[in-house]
Amino acid sequence: MFYLPITLIFIGHAIVFLIYTLKNHKQKRQKKIFANELIISMLFFAAGLLFPFMYQSHNPTLDPNILNFLWLTSSIFIIIEEIVWFFVISYVFIACKKNPSLKIEKNHENFKKYFTQNWNYDFRKDIERKIIHIIPIGVIFIIWTIGNILDIFGVLTQWNIDIYSYCYWIIITIGLGFVLMVAIADILKLNKTYLLPKWAIRWYRKSMIADELETYVSSTPLVLCFVPFIFAPFPIFASVALITTVSDATASLIGKKYGKHKIFEQSKKTIEGFIAGFTSTFLIVVLITIIYHSFMSVSLGTILIMATVAAFLFLIIDIFSKHISDNILNPILIGLGMWIIFILI
Repeated sequence: MFYLPITLIFIGHAIVFLIYTLKNHKQKRQKKIFANELIISMLFFAAGLLFPFMYQSHNPTLDPNILNFLWLTSSIFIIIEEIVWFFVISYVFIACKKNPSLKIEKNHENFKKYFTQNWNYDFRKDIERKIIHIIPIGVIFIIWTIGNILDIFGVLTQWNIDIYSYCYWIIITIGLGFVLMVAIADILKLNKTYLLPKWAIRWYRKSMIADELETYVSSTPLVLCFVPFIFAPFPIFASVALITTVSDATASLIGKKYGKHKIFEQSKKTIEGFIAGFTSTFLIVVLITIIYHSFMSVSLGTILIMATVAAFLFLIIDIFSKHISDNILNPILIGLGMWIIFILI
């Protein structure tokens, strides 16, 4: 039962986000973000319900004592994070109570006003923002590499744990902790902006775009959409993570910097951007599947089919997605497409 704290915390956050979205449904529908926020609530539910099965997903015979240890340490980490947030919010609340001008200075309208007046598109800043989104994905590969080294030298065998359980224990704990950190900041940003600590406001001003002023930042759905693919072979999980960050960033940056041919007359997206996204998606799947071939033994033909399907799905989503964020559609649909090909061929 050591998994229960995280399951309850995520279901609790799902309920809070669902209530917030339904309470503001008129505004959300007008801004065409209602569906996105409903899906995010469901993703929180899914993460909470699936958590008890994640660590042993690739090793059903994992020693129960080890499994309990993994659950316990993850739960302790998340509980500590929640407690820290409680004290941070309490400290800011008391400070605003003592100095009411802080509450006015940091309210949502002033937060939006400052952001709107000081935000302008800059290609260099856009690259920095994309890098901020890609860095957490690098953590996945660092952890997996360390796990692979420990496995090669027999350390994991001595610990009576497999590489999937060991690596996913760390990746999932960090990932879920990151999601909660951002999600709590988001719900404060949208409801009680003045309760945000200064470091959170600085982070928003550096990494947020105008479209995220009235909704959750892209990091929340992005990471939550990786959850189902914990149950897939690692190359699929790794490909999904890279495609939704690197391919999306490549398509966006190339399109904005070098795009000259609009895909549609009224569209901001360009053919150059689509080509960059398609190519990078194809190459990511091929390279990741070949590099981590030992974790998903498939033929070269299957690899090329998976890469082609993933690249075309990326293209279709980029062209036709309107009211549902591609940060949700890309990982879910591309990951499912690759997984289905792997199962069927």
